[in-house]
Amino acid sequence: MSQKIDATDVTEEEALNAVFFERADEFIKQANEFCRPPKGQKPDPNELRGQVSAAMLFGTARFNTWVAANTFKDGDEMRDAKEQVMSYILQQFQMMLEDNYDEYCEQFENYLRFRKNEEFHTHKHDHH
Repeated sequence: MSQKIDATDVTEEEALNAVFFERADEFIKQANEFCRPPKGQKPDPNELRGQVSAAMLFGTARFNTWVAANTFKDGDEMRDAKEQVMSYILQQFQMMLEDNYDEYCEQFENYLRFRKNEEFHTHKHDHH
């Protein structure tokens, strides 16, 4: 049974968190759709995922640049704040990436349990 939550019980922060994760889930759902090969085609799943990941990174960079641009009066002011804006966005991304990476390490078997149907090749990752 689901319990109905009284709107007065939900804080503004909890509501914003719910919207945040709903939006993130929608972006992930769209990315997963892009990872489905077109009918009749059997592309390499890793190659397709890499292409979708690159497009998402570009889209995220482009959108965040637009968001930042809207806070400045002109290009010169924006240029002067570049280091500060970049630092903030990269710090946020690194924190989110680390959290998700650690979670996947902990939940690896659970999160990738459906992979059994896919041919899998192990790649050694070089650490320079």
